[in-house]
Amino acid sequence: MTENFKKLGDDELAALCKKGLEKAFRELYERYRQRIMNYAFRMLRDVDAAADVLQETFQYFFRKLPEYRSEGKLSILLFRVARSLCLNRLRKIRTAKELPLEENAIIAQADADVQKPLEMAEARKHVAAALAQISPIYSEVIILRMLKGIPVAEVAEIVECPEGTVKSRLHNGLEMLRSMLKGRDFL
Repeated sequence: MTENFKKLGDDELAALCKKGLEKAFRELYERYRQRIMNYAFRMLRDVDAAADVLQETFQYFFRKLPEYRSEGKLSILLFRVARSLCLNRLRKIRTAKELPLEENAIIAQADADVQKPLEMAEARKHVAAALAQISPIYSEVIILRMLKGIPVAEVAEIVECPEGTVKSRLHNGLEMLRSMLKGRDFL
């Protein structure tokens, strides 16, 4: 029966969720769990905070399910909610003037079943540290577009700004990263 759910689109699953079908909600959760978790981790650089954002994102979706209309892509809604939650957490962290640093977690983000070379882990560590130093308006578009592979049009919907602004932020953010990482062997 769960195989049948895998074949359904997001809107079809959401419609089944509205009818109270728990397996449909579980399928949506499994479909987006890792993507939302990875996005939140890259934004917050904290595994526990990312897990909280993941849980809060789906709690929000579940609460708003009766009002949900399949007018847009569900993925955009979920990423928009996760983005908002991440930005709220970053504001609180910056207000308290402490940014969580988990060097081991950054290295551990590589897929568990694929052994990455040490140089790649070192490069990721430097890129993650550099991303944490630039403003979230730049880092979020870099994460969504370059690391998650989300098309510019969808990134624009997620961050709620025009495509041209996303492209500009992407360009400026990448320039900032290049200058911060200048002289590294992996560039």
